[in-house]
Amino acid sequence: MSEKEGPAEGASSPPYGGLGAGLIGAQASHDPALRDDLAAYLKDQRRVLHLQAEEMRAEEPYKLSHYRLRRFSDWAKAAFEFSAGLLALALAAGLSYLVWNAAKSNDLVIDSFQVPPDLAARGMSGPVVAAKLSDKIAAMQAQTQSARAPKSYANGLGEGLKLEIPETGVSFSELDRFLRQKLGRDQHIGGEMVQSSKGVDLTARVGSDGSATVTGSEAGMDELLQKLAEQVYLITQPYRYGVWLQNHGRFDEAIAVFKPLASSGPAGERAWAYNGWAINTIQRVSDRAALALLHSGFALDPNNFLLPNNIAGLERRLGQEEASIRDFETAQALLKSHGSDYTTQDRILNGQHAYPAVLFSHRGSLLEAAEQYRLSLLSSGTAFAVLSFRAEALAGLHEPRAARAALAERPKLVAAGSQIQNTVPGPAIALEEQDWPGVLAAEKDFTAVAAVFPGLAEDQQTMVDPTIAVALAHLGRFAQADARLKPMPADCYPCLRARAQVAALQGQPERSDWWFARAADAAPTAPYAEAEWGRALLERKQPDTAISHFTAANRIGPHFADPLEGWGEALMAKNQSHLALAKFAEAEKYAPNWGRLHLKWGEALIYAGKRNEAKAQFARAATLDLTPAEKAELARAPHG
Repeated sequence: MSEKEGPAEGASSPPYGGLGAGLIGAQASHDPALRDDLAAYLKDQRRVLHLQAEEMRAEEPYKLSHYRLRRFSDWAKAAFEFSAGLLALALAAGLSYLVWNAAKSNDLVIDSFQVPPDLAARGMSGPVVAAKLSDKIAAMQAQTQSARAPKSYANGLGEGLKLEIPETGVSFSELDRFLRQKLGRDQHIGGEMVQSSKGVDLTARVGSDGSATVTGSEAGMDELLQKLAEQVYLITQPYRYGVWLQNHGRFDEAIAVFKPLASSGPAGERAWAYNGWAINTIQRVSDRAALALLHSGFALDPNNFLLPNNIAGLERRLGQEEASIRDFETAQALLKSHGSDYTTQDRILNGQHAYPAVLFSHRGSLLEAAEQYRLSLLSSGTAFAVLSFRAEALAGLHEPRAARAALAERPKLVAAGSQIQNTVPGPAIALEEQDWPGVLAAEKDFTAVAAVFPGLAEDQQTMVDPTIAVALAHLGRFAQADARLKPMPADCYPCLRARAQVAALQGQPERSDWWFARAADAAPTAPYAEAEWGRALLERKQPDTAISHFTAANRIGPHFADPLEGWGEALMAKNQSHLALAKFAEAEKYAPNWGRLHLKWGEALIYAGKRNEAKAQFARAATLDLTPAEKAELARAPHG
């Protein structure tokens, strides 16, 4: 055997182990003494093993306990380290939030005022003055009703208004204030109150933007604080202050705020200022003057949907139907693409129904228009106007009772700061009822509104007088009707239609046709002039020519019930009642509650030999709105 195969030098080997143990065993089988020694040695070894086993059994519970303690200690240490990590993370997150919040902070902050000790001793300490001023400004912010989105303001002021009174020691609030001072863009308002010969001078300083001082008696402190709050509101938020003045009926003061803001204000404020200037000009001057301002604003910001929206509204009031619809369509497209940049979410939701309602109404789809106005009311911030437009649509559907019910839901016009009446459907409702004295009496409603808003006076020619002229003509007062018609503008669609109807009632067919043709040309996408022209021709006993105009009206507004019903009556006049039934059935889809429609339908069914069906139509007509003449006609109809 080589050296490499044996044990290494100095290495130990077990006694009697390996080859040596085998040799000893072989020798012990021949040597009794060696055998006894070997047996004794093995006993000793076994005893040692037993003792070691006993010792291990005795130590085992202590070892297990030790291991459990070590495991618990390890878990406790891990839990502590984890908690410490969480705490550190929370502190880091909290500090990060404070830094982030401070960096984006952009609020009005009212600091404690400096007040003489004797005034402070009488309850007007610096913190009290700051708190009262803060309350005044907060109340003004709450009263500023505007559709404008807060993020659209050029100065970017947030909605927050904070009152800060310095604290002693170190606190999170002090840390927050320190960070906002270093990182944020808060506007701090401080100031002082001093005694003067007139009582007290109260001064507010708005950072580097300016200051304002008001003077008065100490007894009138509340009034002084209100005046100071208005001056602070003007310095920090001029557009909002102008809207606040408008909401409180102070239109001339509002114009004085908007005018310089429009001409020399920040770039992002100028278009808005033109809008505010125009709205107040409507109240004080005229719609036409306001239109020029709105166009100036729209030229500065062609993405702001509110400008073409207001332009379209004024054009509609002035009777410029086609221009109004084009601008409403522009506003609708801009609302969809840029609305969130300019207005609040409720205004966007409102517009998603209000704009389709206007477009439906223009094309004679009055049933759809009334429904869209109803949906608009669910999210509308201008319920007064929407209810007026809904009433107008219901009147066009020949449901005057439902229209009056809609008007009754409008809030009362109780103060100059209330929302103005955008349309006056009262005369239109009375006109639908053929209540001619009622039409004339309804003019008083507009006169009352114009007394509050003198700028609306010119709207009488386009919003009220067309209906009044028609009513006067029905009463045979043609000279008065002509006097109303004479000053009407040549681009007014309702005015042109009224001129044509009055001429027809005067027995001037050629003049009537001339005016109807002009009206149809003025608004080629609206079906009303063609439908009224057809009705006038039907009254002249010219059913074939009437049908040609009813056909034209139906082509423009296929969901407009009036030309379909008139077409049916024209067919009856030609002794084609069996053909009229289909026109009446189609008209019912778009004006299901029109009393005259069911009355004439019943008459056509009588001529067609369908008396049972006619009876049902007469019964239906009896439950709906009918004019006095139609009620008399229903009474004469065969019901048996």
